[in-house]
Amino acid sequence: MKYLKKLIKKPAYILSSIFLIVLIIISTVFFYEFRRATNRIVYYGKEINKISDSLTVFDDSARQQLSKPDGAEILLNNMNRILSVVYFGTADDGAIEEAKYFTAFSILYKDRFYIVTAGHCVEMDGIKYSNFKFRANKSSIWVTPKLLDYKNDYKNNVDYAIFYSGSPVNTGLIPASPGEDMAPQYVLGSLEGNLNLIKRYSDAKEGESGSPVLNENCHVVGIIIKNDSAYTPIKVVLDALANLTE
Repeated sequence: MKYLKKLIKKPAYILSSIFLIVLIIISTVFFYEFRRATNRIVYYGKEINKISDSLTVFDDSARQQLSKPDGAEILLNNMNRILSVVYFGTADDGAIEEAKYFTAFSILYKDRFYIVTAGHCVEMDGIKYSNFKFRANKSSIWVTPKLLDYKNDYKNNVDYAIFYSGSPVNTGLIPASPGEDMAPQYVLGSLEGNLNLIKRYSDAKEGESGSPVLNENCHVVGIIIKNDSAYTPIKVVLDALANLTE
């Protein structure tokens, strides 16, 4: 009783003690819950960052895909250049002037522009043609370049001819690089030869020998040489140019 009376006499002490105990309990519970909540926030924060990173990658990929022009757009955007790099060619057979008609094109190789066509347009069935003349689509200027090299191994698809004249041939198509997609997509024709200027490779037909075959980047992958759209790979031409210029 004496102890109780002493406690009663000290209500402020009791209240402060109870308050302190309650405060400690609340603080402990709050700290525990706060820690759990913090851990959850950190965890979900990491998950959100992962999702955000994935969305960023997807967004960048989508943006690149949308901003990348397709082959048709590249062709349309470069129509004027295409008109100037595809040529209508003629040659004499010794008895008849302009006995041979064919398509050709110019390409860039080591800062120079060369005119390329199929080798059988130079020699075929025992006939060797001469007096080669070339005129770019929609041009009135004839070019009479020098024949540098040719092969007419039609059977093995090694069928090319390389000419050089310097001016006025000052533009050309770009050959496909070794690491590039070599799948043929387009064929460019000569308007003078009543060929479609641009067509899908799958639609190529007889009479288009010498036409350039392009990939989806509009880089040259070969030269049309046969009725079934077979072509001489552009690497054959580049190797020949390397031997000529060494």
